Amino acid sequence: MISMMNGTGLKFGVHSPPEGKDFKAMKNLCQTAERIGYDLFTVTDHFMNMANPAGPSNHPLESWSVLAGLAAVTSRITLAPLVCCANYRHPTVLAKIATTVDIISEERLVFGIGAGWHEMEFERFLGRFPTAKERLDGLEDAVQICRSMFTHKYTEFSGKIYSAKEALNSPTPIQKSIPIMIGGSGEKRTLKIAAKYADIVHLSGGPSAQEVQHKLDVLRSHCSHVKRNFAEIRIATGFTPILDESASNIRAQAERIAAIRFQGKISAAEAEKIVLKTTGPKNILATIKEYQRLGVTAITMNSLGLEEMKSVKDQILSKLNH
Repeated sequence: MISMMNGTGLKFGVHSPPEGKDFKAMKNLCQTAERIGYDLFTVTDHFMNMANPAGPSNHPLESWSVLAGLAAVTSRITLAPLVCCANYRHPTVLAKIATTVDIISEERLVFGIGAGWHEMEFERFLGRFPTAKERLDGLEDAVQICRSMFTHKYTEFSGKIYSAKEALNSPTPIQKSIPIMIGGSGEKRTLKIAAKYADIVHLSGGPSAQEVQHKLDVLRSHCSHVKRNFAEIRIATGFTPILDESASNIRAQAERIAAIRFQGKISAAEAEKIVLKTTGPKNILATIKEYQRLGVTAITMNSLGLEEMKSVKDQILSKLNH
């Protein structure tokens, strides 16, 4: 099976949002990650530039089209959306798209999926922003429909938001069942859905080790409630490694994540404390080891450029076993 689900040891990925990049740039990044030896390459699933969604420039290519193209020009690296929105495409269509990428990649796809969150994007592309309950109900329906279509030729399903009537998925995926990676950290619903259906849970937001431990405790509790073996689920998370330790760069990174990732809900000073944990080789290595101690088996490195990929590999990842 694919590297993300196979064997032991920590897996590392490069997460590269397509905003402001043409396909040539995405191809170069993915092929470089593969050549250097990363295990995974992921892209975001957005229709608008998250830094300036109402602005005129730097809007992304469509994620699944990019993944299909990358699947055709690589041969080893695992590919995934991190994560696709369950409510941007009908789940039967989404399962067909994912199956196609699995076939093109020759079984190198991880199916990353989440409920979606960006209000303006929903309004501009789908006409309305569903409530949190609707989005999460849609996620739970979508995961079940897609799982069935990955493993059965025909799917019948009647859900709260989505249904499938004799949905035919042919040709079938090369993988017997494409691994499902649920992204997010919501304790009441997202982690409960993950406990029921996920092969991999990707805890969002670059959380601290304490937060990871808390989320894992919540996930473990949900697993117990639904009678799922917690050990069956692989745990992933991600962060932005920062090699430039200058005060101005740290401040700029803190302002960026406060505005974009946390939507202004935390101050730049609070964001700076988060940034410092993944700034400089020493802190980055310590954070990785904390994650590893907690049972994290995959880490995605956000927004690495061509040179940064090699620097992170040489300065940090090469020292993990020493």
